[in-house]
Amino acid sequence: MKVYVKSQSGKWLMPTNPAKARILLKQGKAKVIQRTPFAIRLLYGTTEHVQPLTVGIDDGGINVGIAAVSKGKPLFQQEITLRSDIKSKLDTRRQYRRSRRNRKTRYRKPRFLNRKSSIPVCKVCGGNSPASQVICRACQNRADGVHQRYAGIKKGSFQIPPSIKAKKEAIVRGVKQIPLPISRIMLEDVYFDFQAMENPDISGEQYQHGDLLYHKNFKQACLVRDKFKCRVCGAESKLQCHHIRPRAKGGTDKLSNLMTLCDVCHDRHHKDGLKLPKQKSSFYMSAAHVQQGKHYLQRKLSKIAPLSTTFGYITGHHRNRAGIEKSHVNDAVVIADKNAIPFDGYIKTNHVQSRKRSLHEATARKGRKSPNRTQKRNNKNVFTLKGFTRWDTVQYKGRVGFISGFTGSSSCRIVDIHGKYIKNPEKKYTQVNLREVRKIHGNRSTVSDYANSSPTES
Repeated sequence: MKVYVKSQSGKWLMPTNPAKARILLKQGKAKVIQRTPFAIRLLYGTTEHVQPLTVGIDDGGINVGIAAVSKGKPLFQQEITLRSDIKSKLDTRRQYRRSRRNRKTRYRKPRFLNRKSSIPVCKVCGGNSPASQVICRACQNRADGVHQRYAGIKKGSFQIPPSIKAKKEAIVRGVKQIPLPISRIMLEDVYFDFQAMENPDISGEQYQHGDLLYHKNFKQACLVRDKFKCRVCGAESKLQCHHIRPRAKGGTDKLSNLMTLCDVCHDRHHKDGLKLPKQKSSFYMSAAHVQQGKHYLQRKLSKIAPLSTTFGYITGHHRNRAGIEKSHVNDAVVIADKNAIPFDGYIKTNHVQSRKRSLHEATARKGRKSPNRTQKRNNKNVFTLKGFTRWDTVQYKGRVGFISGFTGSSSCRIVDIHGKYIKNPEKKYTQVNLREVRKIHGNRSTVSDYANSSPTES
């Protein structure tokens, strides 16, 4: 394990060994500035000579690998687990706000297109343009022909969904927080052909012949594919379309995710766990997120250091030639330097929700004249308790974990970096008394710890 060093002027230097860092700390020539990864700051002036260092990034929809390599030797390995609950929380907030505004401001004039990012602007003159248009009517009447209409228009920065933007911003923050002097960044570029992934023999006009070529909707296409029979019992009446992966868990309305069932088998499956016949079902949500946000990520990373890109088949070739196990962290090392060999152990970082918010009741009760301060919902989102804060790094019975939440007036739940509860082995419940917990340091939106097991591949 290396100890990362920051100079007295605030610049990152090359790492040192723990023995040297221990001597500097004992002599009072350095102080600890962070624990995971462990880093010190020098308290005396020194030269700031550094070596060339390349950062490799293996992007992913949920897990991201980051590695820093200098002269063929890995100096930093990290796996970041991104949040995947942004969209669902935005949907819940939107639903609550609509309900509240319908109750509180029923007669208020509707407001829409009142954000700068959502107002359509003419790309020629900069004035307002009709909805879903890029040019106003005045400029459209003056322009001659379609190509001349858009001549000289510079392509502006496009918008990406908040969920994807949050993932890419998390990667950028992770690169900025690397405790090393970055000279160059290598990013694995991706391009997915989702139709070819399902049908490798597709070509030409077949790309235009989707699942709905001869059907009006996916339900009819599913019934026709299954010959209007239940896939379990063969019934031909009261047929329904079942989602193999529920919509609430990221499932889609693609034909590969649908299965024809009768109403009886459908109910038995959801209530009693009736087993269904196997069906090849592919989900490319993570791949779509990576591909949709890659240009945004490249633009942000290029502002940190010179950026270069590579491709997955090149990474796979060098990894297989060296006999390295496939994982995001190992791929990041190979991306940074094809001759580097990953070392055992890495830093695992999870992005978490820093604070829960209870804005209002989902189902409001009418007729109350005084604020409802006695409702249990007011106590379910406790953020601090007895000097502890949610997601603080703590120690309990010799194990290091993170406070995931509080219960009652003096208890909490502690989880490790992999999400497993740390509890009293002599008890069945997971609550831990705060009097037996020792706080190490606080966290906000990320929790990190050293991991020795093999990194994830997904």
